[in-house]
Amino acid sequence: MPDPSVSPAPTFDLQLTWRGTIGRIRVYDELVRAETSFERDTLTQVPMDEVRGWRIEPCDFDAVCVEFVTASDTYRVLLDTSDERIAALVLGRALGDPLPSES
Repeated sequence: MPDPSVSPAPTFDLQLTWRGTIGRIRVYDELVRAETSFERDTLTQVPMDEVRGWRIEPCDFDAVCVEFVTASDTYRVLLDTSDERIAALVLGRALGDPLPSES
């Protein structure tokens, strides 16, 4: 029998350290967790219970931002451009369709 005190491993785990910032998205069976230091003073957990939608936008020539939108803020998690398609697929399954692009 599995030990209930041990956290389950994520089914999807992406992380990028880019120009001094950190971005990470983890997807579990019933849960998405994300953290970012992009445009923030410290590494910040995205309040996923407040997220109203998500989308992926270009950030630079070598990075994309997964934007998690809440009523009061937008949290941007940087990912490598090569991870964009898989991130979109996994987040679409976990969170539903993305918001329209702002660009």
